[in-house]
Amino acid sequence: MTSSRKTNIQKPPPDDEPLLFREQLSLLLECLPIIPFVCDAKDPLRILFIHPAVQTIAGYPPETVTGNPDFWKMHIHPEDQSMVLDNFHETYNTSDSPFEYRFRIADGSYKWFRDRRKRLDRIHGARYTIGSWQDITQEKQLQMESEYRLQQVIQADKLASLGEVVAGVAHEINNPNSFITYNLPLLEETWLFLKPIISGFSKTHPEWQSSGLHIPELCQDMEEMIHAIRIGSDRITKVVSSLKDFARMDQNALTRPVGVNDVIEKTMVIVGGQLRKAASQIKMELSPNLPEIQGHLMKLEQVVANLLLNAANALPTKEKGRISITTRYIHRIHSVLIEVEDNGAGMKPGIMDRIFEPFFTTRRDTGGTGLGLSLSYGLIKEHSGRIGVLSRPGVGTRFSVYLPVGKDCPFELRPTILCVDDDPGVLSMLSKYFVSVKKIPLETLARSEEVLGYIENHPEVDIVISDIMMPGMNGWELLTQIKKKYPLITVILFSGNSDQLETKPDHAPRPDYLFPKPVPLKSLLESINAIGRQKL
Repeated sequence: MTSSRKTNIQKPPPDDEPLLFREQLSLLLECLPIIPFVCDAKDPLRILFIHPAVQTIAGYPPETVTGNPDFWKMHIHPEDQSMVLDNFHETYNTSDSPFEYRFRIADGSYKWFRDRRKRLDRIHGARYTIGSWQDITQEKQLQMESEYRLQQVIQADKLASLGEVVAGVAHEINNPNSFITYNLPLLEETWLFLKPIISGFSKTHPEWQSSGLHIPELCQDMEEMIHAIRIGSDRITKVVSSLKDFARMDQNALTRPVGVNDVIEKTMVIVGGQLRKAASQIKMELSPNLPEIQGHLMKLEQVVANLLLNAANALPTKEKGRISITTRYIHRIHSVLIEVEDNGAGMKPGIMDRIFEPFFTTRRDTGGTGLGLSLSYGLIKEHSGRIGVLSRPGVGTRFSVYLPVGKDCPFELRPTILCVDDDPGVLSMLSKYFVSVKKIPLETLARSEEVLGYIENHPEVDIVISDIMMPGMNGWELLTQIKKKYPLITVILFSGNSDQLETKPDHAPRPDYLFPKPVPLKSLLESINAIGRQKL
C-alpha cells in the first residue's frame, strides 16, 4: 500500500506582486531623509545612479547628478572639502565608516549630509560602490542649539561667579578711595589756610628754594597735585560704581528707559583702558538729545563692550589703529543707531556670513570662544532690534546696532544699492534690472550733492554707483567724499567718456570698479556679487 506524502509546493506570486513591492520600496525611500546612490568602484567620486529622492531633498534631478563626473565633489562646502577629500580613500576603504559634511543644494543653501558607502564586488561580473546620503541638517541644528544653550548656562554661571568677585573687588577699592575722598576737602582747606602764610614767607625770603624750585613754583605744583588727586578719585568712584552695577546685573530685570549715550559712556569706563592700548585714535561722536529706548542697561553694555573689544582685537598695530563709536537717531525707522567701526584687517565675505554663528571664531588660537557676537545678536534681538556688519578685507569692519524707540515700531532693512545719475533713462533701466528682475534693493538719486545726506539717513546702503559726468559735484569728487566719511562703502563709477575712465585726478582715491557707459549689466552684477555685502 502506497502512503501518500503531502508536499508543500509554494505557488508563484502574482505577476503584479514584484511591481507592487518595488513601488512600496520606492515610496518608503522617498519618505525617508535618505538618498541611495551607486558609484563606479574604479572612480568612487563619480555617481552612476541616484534615487529620485535627491530631487525632494536636494532639489536636483537625478540626471543632473549623474551627468557630471565632478558633481559631488563640486557641491561640498569649500570649508569641508579638504577634510572630506583628503581622507576620502581611507574612509572609503573602512567598511561602514560614515563621514559628515555640508552639501550645496539647488537653492544655493547648504544641508548637512551623513555619507555611508560600501564596496560590493562581482555583481553580475562588475564592481560597484553603493552608498547613501542622509539629511542630518535638523540633527546638526539641534546639536548646535543644545551646545549653545549649554554655553549660555556656563556663561551665566561664570557671570554670577564673576559678579561676586567684582562686588568684592569694588568693595576693597572703595574703602581706600573713601578715605581719599573724605580727606581731600580737609587737604584743600588746609592748603587754603597755609597758602597766604607761605606766600608771605616767600616775599621775605625770595632766595629760598627746594630742589631748584622757588616757593611760587612749589605752590603752583601743590595746587595741580590736589586737582589731579580729585580727578583720580572721581574716576575711581565711577569705575567702582560701574563694577557694582555689573555685579548687580539681573538677567530677568524688567525693561526701563535707557539712554544709549549713557550705555556707551559707562562701557568706556570699563573697557577704555584696553582700547587705548590697542588704538592710537579713539573717536566718539555721540548725538545729543537721543530719545530713550526701553531696555536692559547692563545687557546693552555687554553688547557694546563685545563690539569695542572685537574692534580692538582686529587692529594689527596701535600706531595706525583707529576705533570710532557713533550714535544717532534714524527718524524714518524710529530707531537709535550705534556704530562701532575699526580700520583693522577686515573680513572676507565667507567669514562675515558666519560671524554671528555660535562658536564660530577666527581667534581660536588666541582664546576666542565664538560666543561674544552670538550672545550680542541674541541680546539685541531681545530688544526687538537688529545688528549688522559690513567689512572689507584690508579696510576694516563696522558693526551697526539698531534699537527701536518703541515696541510698536517694526522696521525692515536690507543691503541697498544707491545709483546716482542725472539721466532718468539710466536710472529707470538700472532700477528695472536690479529691482524687478534680480530682486536686489536699489534706490536712485539725480543729484550727487544729496548722496552723503542720504547715506546718513539710510545706513543700509553699502554700494554707490555713480556717473562721473555729473553737474555740480562730479563722480570723482563724490568718490573722494564717500571714501573719506564711509571708507567701507563700495563705490562704482561709470562714464560714456573714455577719457574720464582713464584719467583719475591725483587727489581722488581709486574706485572699486570702473565701467563704460552704457553699463554692461551682466559685468556689473558679477562685480556686485563678488563684493561682501552688508549683513543685516
